Amino acid sequence: MKRPIFFACVLITFVFANDPDVTIDETSPPTKFTPLEKIMTVTKNSDAYLTCKVENKPPDKDVEWVGIPMQPGAPLISISIGPDSKDPFKYQIDVPSSLQWRLKIQNVQISDEMKYYCQVSTGVQKYAKDVRTLRVVTAPQIADLETDSDMTVKVGDPVSLKCNATGRPFPIVKWEKLAGGLLPTGGREYRNYVLDLGKAQPDHRGSYKCTAQNEKGKAYRIVSVVVQFKPIGRAVQNPVPQMIGYRKDLMCEFEGYPIPSSKQVSWSKNGKGITTGGNYETTYIEGASDKVRIKLTIKRVTNADFGYYQCMGSNAEGSGSAQIELQSSSIPTPDSTGQINSAGMLTFSMISIMMLLSVCFLHKL
Repeated sequence: MKRPIFFACVLITFVFANDPDVTIDETSPPTKFTPLEKIMTVTKNSDAYLTCKVENKPPDKDVEWVGIPMQPGAPLISISIGPDSKDPFKYQIDVPSSLQWRLKIQNVQISDEMKYYCQVSTGVQKYAKDVRTLRVVTAPQIADLETDSDMTVKVGDPVSLKCNATGRPFPIVKWEKLAGGLLPTGGREYRNYVLDLGKAQPDHRGSYKCTAQNEKGKAYRIVSVVVQFKPIGRAVQNPVPQMIGYRKDLMCEFEGYPIPSSKQVSWSKNGKGITTGGNYETTYIEGASDKVRIKLTIKRVTNADFGYYQCMGSNAEGSGSAQIELQSSSIPTPDSTGQINSAGMLTFSMISIMMLLSVCFLHKL
């Protein structure tokens, strides 16, 4: 009885020692190993390569490539048997060596996302095999028809900015205001497809950047928001002191959109308009960020010039004003250029005065 048992053991050992050893030992793109899966991440429209190494392959058995879709109940896809591809336009098989069978998946699409098995039959419904999960990714793209473009609104209008994007995996969308401005929602970044500004306010105007990002890359869109509002006036300096007989500038700044033109700004004193000529000169100065300055120059201050002045600015949305008081001073003060200009038109810069005082002090020593 011992001899038959011995031969049976030898036979079993021989069979198991010669079972095929199947490994997918090389892929392009490279495989990422996780606790549950071996994943190849492939960019859509590119090619993927899987090389299967088979040792101890029985001469009468073929190396097969099959695909199993992710959808439950989807049928298995037979890709190749030996070197013969079932669909040469999609799959190519080559045999670099006697132990290797390489699968090329051409022009990968979303429908190619599945599990790919390299296998060799070892019996009825039994296989030696290895597997890779192919995952398809695409870079984000802004969806033009579902994303807002530049807009012009009026103060008080409800405003929300929409930005939609496509991509695989689905991208994260965030908003930020360019030039480092704070968002109306608070903070410098807001993650959502819709940025709700509420009712439009002057400080809502500016450029907003929508960024869609996933592991494959980024896409962005800039949306400019223009807010129409009536001019808001402020005095650059108030009150303004000056000594009789000296030149002085009064300066107002208006912020509004549309920006008030030179014909839409004016000066008045005690309800009476002031125009260029005689002792007065008016200047219109364009600025940035929907701002403009107007300057009233009093060439020679007299006692009658002291009092309250009003600057006014208007546009299609309305008007605004600011008030400046010109006060009497016991000493001359510089004008807007930093110079002291007397009635005799002798001009001294502040630097010159300081140098003159220094010289006088040194002579006294």
